[in-house]
Amino acid sequence: MAKKSPKADWQSLPAPAAEFIRLVIKKMRYRKKARADVMAELAAHFEDELNECTTDEERQQKAQRLIGEFGDAKLLAVLLRRAKKRCRPLWRTVVARMFQTFCVLVACLVLYLAWFLSGKPNITVDYVAELNRIVRPTADESLNAAPFYNKAVQLYEEKASEEITELLGTKYNEVTTKQKETIERWLNDNKEIFDLVTAGTAKPYYWQEYKETEGREGEGMISVIMPNLGEFRKIAYALQWRAWLSAEKGLYDEALEDAMVCYRLGRHLKPDKTIIEQLVGIAIEALALQTVRDIISEHKKDSASLAKLQQDLEQITANESFVISAKTERLFMYDEIQRCFTEDRLGHGHIYLPRITGLIAMTENGGGEKGSWLDSFCADLVYYLQCGGLIFIHPNKKETLRTANEFYDYFEHLAVKSAAQMNADREVIDTKFEKLFGRNVLMRTLAPALRKVIEIGNRFLIDVRATVALVAILRHRQDTGSYPESLGELITGGYLKEIPLDPFSDKPLVYKRADDDFVLYSVGLNFIDNGGQPYRNDKGGVLQWANEGDTVFWPVTK
Repeated sequence: MAKKSPKADWQSLPAPAAEFIRLVIKKMRYRKKARADVMAELAAHFEDELNECTTDEERQQKAQRLIGEFGDAKLLAVLLRRAKKRCRPLWRTVVARMFQTFCVLVACLVLYLAWFLSGKPNITVDYVAELNRIVRPTADESLNAAPFYNKAVQLYEEKASEEITELLGTKYNEVTTKQKETIERWLNDNKEIFDLVTAGTAKPYYWQEYKETEGREGEGMISVIMPNLGEFRKIAYALQWRAWLSAEKGLYDEALEDAMVCYRLGRHLKPDKTIIEQLVGIAIEALALQTVRDIISEHKKDSASLAKLQQDLEQITANESFVISAKTERLFMYDEIQRCFTEDRLGHGHIYLPRITGLIAMTENGGGEKGSWLDSFCADLVYYLQCGGLIFIHPNKKETLRTANEFYDYFEHLAVKSAAQMNADREVIDTKFEKLFGRNVLMRTLAPALRKVIEIGNRFLIDVRATVALVAILRHRQDTGSYPESLGELITGGYLKEIPLDPFSDKPLVYKRADDDFVLYSVGLNFIDNGGQPYRNDKGGVLQWANEGDTVFWPVTK
């Protein structure tokens, strides 16, 4: 005999009993199979109790009595649901609990993301205005070199063709006679440019007003224009060419004066400026010193002229700081912190994804040569995982600000050290940085390469010391007919005030007599004395500051 369905069972009961069972099943709100089982059980219970009833009226009355004994349908449904849950297999309970936990976690994540993404930065400080306040000295506008430099830059852009600019960036011994004549004619026709630069370098101060790039207003210090840096370097190359050509004609004083003008131009870019400006300033100063060494190696000068040159060099470098300043870079970091974090809410301000992911993309994914599609896919995957991870792991605004201050304080502590001291403490410094930055992607992305920046400052320092020492050695030769036996002899003879120390060894600059010549060198970036042998590339060209070999100042590389 076919088995009756549960539905058929309970629908054959008296109307109150059938309605009661339907209501209980509805209130259970549980799995379909469990509700079907309960329905069958209740229907069977009512059938058993009503079997003895002989009339419909009697069945109706007894059904009402049974319903009363069962009590409230909703309460009975809850009790039955609990009973079914207690009786289910362990694996089903585990799965149910895991699903519930997952749902709670998803709900929490959604709420957290909604809270996280609703936060916005609160820009409270105009750091561009603060930068302008710092770089401007308390001096009258008439003492500012900027108007002269700006006019010179304007004239250069009007007068210099691409061909001229390319020629001016070429070495003296790499041009043809015709090209040299072209350069000389252009220099003579545009003397006003160099008169303006010379007048500017005579001023005691230089400052420009920093402004945000047009169309990027409101982005803060990251969009600030670095005024005329590329043009300054082009003008410096032009001054170098004027010096070379003057020396070729025997006009040594004019040649060396152009080199000093070039040096003063670079020096103006340094005090309390951004690190980029300081590095460009150092590059221009180094270009001037190289020009001096080129001239004194190619053209013999008398002792009096050399003495004046040395005096000029000592005077112009006497009060100069060779320590890279991070004062404005600290402002830059402060500005990015206020733009990369929300205003202080719960948790002291959290990362603001639209800003920081843009910075990461700009610094890590911008430019460069693309590899295979797999390389590109992997790079993109890492990038998006990194950005997504920032939601959960990135230190908050308060912690990042504390890290930034600690980093720049440490920068100032290390900036006064020599390259040799930095190299000796390399592991300690690396460990310090790793511990300091930790999971802070913002700091890792924007913090300057401290060791490299300090290294460049040390390179320039030895550049100055070596050039002054060279002039003193040549003076000794002019006065006595021979080179000194040691640098100490220059001190006793009154040619030098002190022994020039090499910051890459913390020992005296290496000086060696060699027949009727001498060698003067620094141990260079590898901190190893290679006996005055510089690094040469595959074509035999000398690289002055390579990671191998010594940095040789004399003989001057042709």
